Amino acid sequence: MKKIIPITLIMLFLAFSCQDDDTENPLIENDNIDTGIFGRIEYARADCMPGNTNPIDFNNYNGEIYFIIKSELENLGNEEGAYEELKSNSIHFNITDGVLETELPEEVYLVLPEDVYLYDDYNTVTIESGVALYKNFRFKKCVSY
Repeated sequence: MKKIIPITLIMLFLAFSCQDDDTENPLIENDNIDTGIFGRIEYARADCMPGNTNPIDFNNYNGEIYFIIKSELENLGNEEGAYEELKSNSIHFNITDGVLETELPEEVYLVLPEDVYLYDDYNTVTIESGVALYKNFRFKKCVSY
């Protein structure tokens, strides 16, 4: 009986220490946000040449982050400068050390750092009333192709 308790404690420790921090976790709560998003943003500048096998070194993001309303982007059209205008009129603010924590109006957004364009489910978030969404992001800026 005395051997069962230490073994159980070790198994519990191993089970909880192996959890991946990069996944969404609906059990994490944030008392600072009523309706919005929180998490971490990592960023890397990398060589995107085919055959490059060098590992990508992601770091906590420091810079401007944009929340562009997805439906507005989809209805944008081809006018010159329209994307830049939409981006500048979107919700945006500075991120320090990768910490993302902000209130947002209910909407579907594309989350984008200043110098990366990615239209994907990965960086699409739906903000619902009364929900603080937990989501981490990793963005890569290709510096060569």
